[in-house]
Amino acid sequence: MSSINDHGAPPLLEVKNLKKYFPLKRGLFSRQRRFVKAVDDISFKVYANQTVGLVGESGCGKTTAGRTLLRLLEPTAGEVLFKGKKIFELSRGEMRQTRRDMQIIFQDPFSSLNPRMTVENIIGDAASVHGIARGQERRILVRGLLEKVGLQPSYANRYPHEFSGGQRQRIGIARALALNPDFIVCDEAVSALDVSVQAQVLNLLEDLQQEFDLAFLFIAHDLSVVRHLSDWVCVMYLGQIVEATSCDDLFDEPFHPYTQALLSAIPQANPKRVRRRVILQGDVPSPIDPPDGCRFHTRCPVAFEACRRANPVDTEVQPGHRVKCHIYDAAYDPPSQAVDHVRELCHRLRSDVRPDEPLSPERVRQLFPQPKG
Repeated sequence: MSSINDHGAPPLLEVKNLKKYFPLKRGLFSRQRRFVKAVDDISFKVYANQTVGLVGESGCGKTTAGRTLLRLLEPTAGEVLFKGKKIFELSRGEMRQTRRDMQIIFQDPFSSLNPRMTVENIIGDAASVHGIARGQERRILVRGLLEKVGLQPSYANRYPHEFSGGQRQRIGIARALALNPDFIVCDEAVSALDVSVQAQVLNLLEDLQQEFDLAFLFIAHDLSVVRHLSDWVCVMYLGQIVEATSCDDLFDEPFHPYTQALLSAIPQANPKRVRRRVILQGDVPSPIDPPDGCRFHTRCPVAFEACRRANPVDTEVQPGHRVKCHIYDAAYDPPSQAVDHVRELCHRLRSDVRPDEPLSPERVRQLFPQPKG
């Protein structure tokens, strides 16, 4: 699944069929080796000055995907190209140079900062290691970055325990900017913060993106946060991307039943707007032994026989909007009840219509072709 490129330029980052399996320790008499399939064949692109949101439930493989494409974890299979270079084939020295352009903001602002180091050392050490700035130049760089993220330059001599969670995350952002990167992975960068602080950090990231021409992979489970910042959204379920499209299209016309369930859980600020909740039954299957066929069929409200026996293919439902669901695959014959159910939810979840406003027949036929026969 790929991203829209409005400028015709090649992607800054391209992920192709990425897999990351974690082997399980075998018992004394076990002959079969088993794996946790954390990331199982995902593909997407990130263009310069673009934010791609990667969303899904906890445990779906979002963080593992982000760390693997940075090569903080070694992949099981697949390919990642950054500025045309194959990341997984680079030597240690070449990878060290590439890391200047690829940074990460970690989820936990408390454990991601070394409590024994001052803020100046936390932010400035990378600049010293890569020969960007030393001595007085490094001090000027650190204090300038603190100002960029909304902190006082005098904080450079303090330790992490002297700051609040929001201030710590701003320090983490300053550290990520120290090498002037082109691409940053934001791994649940605001999930550990209060709501009011979340808004401040999101606005800060948006301002920094414009100032430094940054591209973000924004990993989150909160779709309302993703909507604020992202240009493109990939929805993950159990290690796979099940839907990918522009942010506006995802919220206006969610096609996959899993995406519809996620969107239905977003609280509504307008009490007059009625939203139909989609309550998924059961728990997420184990990534050690994922179900055959579509991985969502054990919880899907519209699953039919094909979902249980065949893995859905990546289908372009409309230009730039790709979905992995048998309902949109011309090779299958979904029951009319399933098509009607998904069609109704797509209509009800659209952000720009009232629940009782009819969807035009022409639009229905365009989005949801009738089943065969």
